[in-house]
Amino acid sequence: MRSLLLALPLLFATLPASAQLVVPLTTPDGRVACTQGKTGIGRPADWRAVADPDGPDGWALAEREPDATDQRFPLCISEQAQGRDFDATLRFKIVSGSRDQVAGFMFRAQSASDYYVVRVNARDNSVRLYRMDKGKRSQLGTKETPVELGKWHSLRVIAANDRIEIALDGKPLYGINDRTLVQAGALGVWSQGDSVTHYGSLLVAPPPPPAR
Repeated sequence: MRSLLLALPLLFATLPASAQLVVPLTTPDGRVACTQGKTGIGRPADWRAVADPDGPDGWALAEREPDATDQRFPLCISEQAQGRDFDATLRFKIVSGSRDQVAGFMFRAQSASDYYVVRVNARDNSVRLYRMDKGKRSQLGTKETPVELGKWHSLRVIAANDRIEIALDGKPLYGINDRTLVQAGALGVWSQGDSVTHYGSLLVAPPPPPAR
């Protein structure tokens, strides 16, 4: 996977500041539009396009292999977006999970074991930022905030150099500085254990200019 990720085009690097790139996770005819993979152990990832009237073209992306194995993190990498600095918004709906009920957005991915991920957890109503390094997570930030099952949410992540800012449903949560991974990498969606989550649209734009 590493060679594939590093070859992805930097499609939004030259977009005007006001422009957004629509990154497809599913195709209009109901197929998966990202590259499947997994961090950790457990069953292989099985991402599918599932019918959802609120998803793009009536489809959403979901991981459909329920496996509550600890340290199982399915992922699906977009082949159309890679970068270091961006302003990304991901729509998602956490549907169910006997052990895990999470959604995740991964970015600056160098491989299936080297990336950042923002995890939204409906069980403990938290939004956490992790650094995944050699397949092991370290938490960089966390904030408690309501996360409802069966409801569409909007996760916004702004990354610029070593600064990462996170918001949920239009509410800014927190920002952190971290220099352990400041090179460009791929973007994608991420899951955990037996979570069943629908992923809808992913919009990516250049980050806003610094405040003066």
